[in-house]
Amino acid sequence: MSKLARETLCLRAIVLAAVTMAAGSVALADDNPPPSNPPAGARHNNPAWAACKKQADDQKIQPGDAHRQFMKTCLKSAKNSGASPAT
Repeated sequence: MSKLARETLCLRAIVLAAVTMAAGSVALADDNPPPSNPPAGARHNNPAWAACKKQADDQKIQPGDAHRQFMKTCLKSAKNSGASPAT
């Protein structure tokens, strides 16, 4: 293999690698970023969850099973009543 053929082969390999990396960069940059806000219906946008959390904080319910049970019961009653519980 002559020196010119080796240089041509090496140059082709470098160009192919550069084109492949450039195409990958374009594909990655084309992706949409994730939304900055939680979707509607998530508990942070749920007024019933916020009201139940406020009630739990006002009653000073300690984190753990009692807090989890209170939130579950409160959210269930809010869902059944169709409105957020009174604060």
